[in-house]
Amino acid sequence: MGGAENGVRFGGSAGTLAGMSLHIAPVDADDPASVAAWVQVMSQVCDHETPHFPRISERAGQLMQRHRFPARVVRDRVAWLDGVPVGRLELVYMTEQNLKHLVFTLEVVPAYRRRGIGRALFEHVLAYAREHGLTELVSSSSLSMPGLPAPDEAGPAFATALGFTNTLPEVQRRLSMADVDENVLAGMEAAARAKAAGYRLVHWHGAAPAELVERLAYLDSRLMTDAPMGDLKVEPEKPDVTRFRRIEEVVAARQRRTYHAGAVHEDSGDLVAWTFISIGEAPWHAFQQITIVDPKHRGHRLGALVKVANLRYFRENEPQIEHIDTFNAAENSYMVSINEQMGFRRMAAFQTWQRDLDPATEQPA
Repeated sequence: MGGAENGVRFGGSAGTLAGMSLHIAPVDADDPASVAAWVQVMSQVCDHETPHFPRISERAGQLMQRHRFPARVVRDRVAWLDGVPVGRLELVYMTEQNLKHLVFTLEVVPAYRRRGIGRALFEHVLAYAREHGLTELVSSSSLSMPGLPAPDEAGPAFATALGFTNTLPEVQRRLSMADVDENVLAGMEAAARAKAAGYRLVHWHGAAPAELVERLAYLDSRLMTDAPMGDLKVEPEKPDVTRFRRIEEVVAARQRRTYHAGAVHEDSGDLVAWTFISIGEAPWHAFQQITIVDPKHRGHRLGALVKVANLRYFRENEPQIEHIDTFNAAENSYMVSINEQMGFRRMAAFQTWQRDLDPATEQPA
């Protein structure tokens, strides 16, 4: 249901640290100063890389540190240069599937790039991988596409220099509420309903009704199986009901609100399609999250049906929201076409990177 912590990205470059003192320290949820430094780095990088995204507050940062998603271990670090927070790492390894993966964020404040901070942080990544026996490194960066220039080429250049290969381009799109065309939504709904005889819509806010949760866990488990993954070597995750409920608890503890729509197959009573939108502390912003349809029930335009229904449900309950952002693999033509018909427009592109490690030498295999 969205277990990613903060996204993953490269934002560093090679250089020199001559005559300066660099210290990489853990982020402590009980130490407001370290959390504040972690949030400060994220905000400064966001100002440069993705200025259209909302910033997180120190309070939200505290909640993220205290409430972690299940089936993974997360360790955060801040790089201090002569007492100034200039970079960060997020290190994530899984405890149930993808046991050899280390998914990491490496970010350096733009004003401090090309001083060797990124290299020093990456050495920390390698040491952590060796300590935990992890042999697949995964991260991401901004990406330039035609009509979508990245803020700079530092991330891709850094990843390439470190021996990573690109695996999965992804595009972020935004829907501005002021531009939503109700006639278009009505047409999409009518076309979907014409194909969706024998299915009924359901809605809920927050935690799922008990009668739906088993099917939701199943649909969630299909996400990485069914979604385009490019060349990324990854096992499907397998959330069960207990894990699904724990994810809901974390989302609520982080004070995020969620709005869901699903399609139930009348004959079997099974939930066979699901989508949701989530909101954090920014009063103007939300994310369109997962949309998935059971493969056995495709061909009935259920993806379009639940997306349109949920957008309307969401707007009724959160009329103050101005923008909704969503992400799709560039090759996911089906979901992209639905989003674009609804009015989502391209804003930025990102690239997932992967590198194999030789467990003995820590060099690319």
